[in-house]
Amino acid sequence: MLGKNTFRLAALLLSMLLVLSTALVGCGSPSKEQKTNETPKQSDTDKTESTPKQGKPVEITYWFPHGNSRDKNALEKAVDIFNKANPDIKVTAEFVGASGSGQGITDKLTTAINGGSPPDVVLFDRFMVSQWASGGLFEDLTDLAQANGVTKDMFYDFAIKEASYKDRIYAMPFDTDCRVLYYNKKMFKEAGLDPEKPPLTIAELDEYAEKLTKKEGNRYKVIGFIPWLSQGWLYTWGWAFGGQFQDQSGKITANHPDIVKALEWETTYAKKYDIEAITNFSSASGGDINPFSAGMVAMMISGPWEIAGFKEFKDLDYGVSYIPTPTGSNFNSWAGGWCYVIPKGTKNKEASFKFAKFMSVEEGARIYGEDTVHFMSYKDLNDKFTWVKNEPKAKIFLELFPKSYCRPAISKGQLLWDELATATDNALHGKGMPKELLDKVTEKVNKELGF
Repeated sequence: MLGKNTFRLAALLLSMLLVLSTALVGCGSPSKEQKTNETPKQSDTDKTESTPKQGKPVEITYWFPHGNSRDKNALEKAVDIFNKANPDIKVTAEFVGASGSGQGITDKLTTAINGGSPPDVVLFDRFMVSQWASGGLFEDLTDLAQANGVTKDMFYDFAIKEASYKDRIYAMPFDTDCRVLYYNKKMFKEAGLDPEKPPLTIAELDEYAEKLTKKEGNRYKVIGFIPWLSQGWLYTWGWAFGGQFQDQSGKITANHPDIVKALEWETTYAKKYDIEAITNFSSASGGDINPFSAGMVAMMISGPWEIAGFKEFKDLDYGVSYIPTPTGSNFNSWAGGWCYVIPKGTKNKEASFKFAKFMSVEEGARIYGEDTVHFMSYKDLNDKFTWVKNEPKAKIFLELFPKSYCRPAISKGQLLWDELATATDNALHGKGMPKELLDKVTEKVNKELGF
């Protein structure tokens, strides 16, 4: 989920923003958009539900891209439990990890669907569901969901929106996250700031960032805050400033006045702290480290996955808080996560849905969330997890989920993401005015959407 366990310090390099954007969303996105527009063979889409031969279970092939041992073990554990509880179905789990360009599972999935031999169930990046559904690559699950008692209100709004396309359900939401402000309490004390009072307004954030920044000669020792670091995407700040990326008609509004203000504000950091000096700061450090846990930045926007990772740093005293807004009110966030899809042409749609449901709202979801310290999109689960009950920092995420946005669920979601990243990079490097850059993003994406 969003490359969450490690952060290359090179993320500070704005020149790498586009690369990171691809990594962030690419774990479940097609590397070549045209691939999603290919139409599966008609003969494959017409396949009917296979029925178990007498005494033999229905065979289900399940692909997942999560290769780290904790996630992989939890997923395989859930499969074993499902198989034991459902002797008429046999799920075979297959890890299909990223490779080469980082698009291993999506490239392989595209080939499998268009070749007429798709897996039955796939763990997929929820952000990309609309794009793939618009290309006719996923089964419509609306009727199966209704028949099996799955309703939209079982999930957070952002999750079911991402799992839908044109008001039809194409995926079962799985895990989720949202973004908050992490801040170093020890550094707050050293700078004369109250460690129990993190910044709530943009003005306070600017003030604290300046007080927390340490410089020796022309080189930074600590940078108080870098808006675009880690999860500080334009989505983060656009919503924090009150902007909306899409209107009621479906048109993209990346040039919304409040999104323009957000990008203008980001450029003040690029100018004040010198984008090249920040680049040198990160380059001098190098390595695959998290700059916040390494004590190089005092505040950072990131997600709940950091909590488990930061436990390794015994001396790291930190807090979590809302993403500051101009008014110090109306706090919000945005969310991502994974989901279960059934590729077009599967022979075992009903059995596949039964497994997807097990993994999304039943025992499979409980096992994954508990064993991997992940929040789930199924609302009723999260406050029941042992790790949530024992982790005070989890509370703010539960509070923010109902107030979190999802990226526009459109057929050109990857294009919008890439264009926003490019506009941000150009603005920070002085290669255009924020308003003009975001006007171009809006025009380009809306044209692709047919507006």
